[in-house]
Parts: sequence; C-alpha cells; structure tokens
Amino acid sequence: MNQKVPIKSLLSRPRFKVFTHLSKQEFIDLIKKHLENNSHEYGGYANTEVAMIRVRKDKDKYWHPQLQIRIEEDEDHSNYLVVRGIIGPKPSIWTFFAFLYGLSGAIILTLGLYAISEYIVKGESTWVWSIPGAILLALGTYLASLYGHYLAKFQLGRLFHFVNSLLNDAEFYENNENIK
Repeated sequence: MNQKVPIKSLLSRPRFKVFTHLSKQEFIDLIKKHLENNSHEYGGYANTEVAMIRVRKDKDKYWHPQLQIRIEEDEDHSNYLVVRGIIGPKPSIWTFFAFLYGLSGAIILTLGLYAISEYIVKGESTWVWSIPGAILLALGTYLASLYGHYLAKFQLGRLFHFVNSLLNDAEFYENNENIK
C-alpha cells in the first residue's frame, strides 16, 4: 500500500487523522522502530497515548518543527485505531508568538483608547503613536513567523516523509468509509 497521508496543506500546523488496524502496542512499536531507523536525524518518544518526534538536539535549531501523534482506540470500530497528528513549531515558539500578538493587541486597546480619549478631550495626544507602533509589532511578528516557516520548510517536509513512511507501514485508511 503506497498512499500519502491526507494533509491538505503544509502552510500552518498541518494535521491529519487516519485509521489503522494495528493495536496500540503494535503501532507504538512501529513508531519506536522508525525512530531507531532514523536515529541519525530524529529523536523522540512514544508511549500508550502520544508520540513526539523531533529533530535531534545536536541538529536542532530554534525554528525546527516537531511531530505530535495522538493514538486512540476508535469507539465505533473496536478493531481500529485512530491516529491523529500535527506538525508544528515547538510549544515555546508558539507561546512566544502568541505573546507578541497579545502584547500588540493590548497596546492597541489600552494605549490606543487612552490616546483617542486624550485627543477628544485635549485636542492632541502624544500617545497616538502607540497605535502604529503596535501595528508594526504585530506586522513584525507575522513577518518573523513567515521567515521561521521558510527556514523550517525542509524539516517540515522531512517530518511529512517520516509520517508517510510510518503510516504506510501501518496500512492506514483515510476515513470511516474505507473501514468495513
């Protein structure tokens, strides 16, 4: 069986959901086998609920993505396993960018409202410059995230290849209609 994981786009945190006939332990063992076979490039762990695959620490850069796999038993079909995955940045990077977006929004709301109020009352305000400053912060954050995505593009493709080889060995099924 040589099919690809049904990921629609590699642009922003690609996700997938597939089904396999393997048991949890067989799938975990398969992940561990693939990690051992690719130990020169990847590191990570797999337990009964989740698996995390990352670029090895000696090759890791701040912007490299990671693969998170969640393993669950299918409630409707007891002999199938649901495998959900997401390829995205490390949680520290995700949190940092969320903080910067939140900071720019807070600046616009607090200082922007203060500047507008002061302008209405006094006819002038030096705080008006906080609004373009916050917009520039948000724009800079967005551009930095695009640049980080560009830098991580190769690793994103490698993790996508890792997922494809892993799930092709597990003989996955794209949706419930394929499950009999």
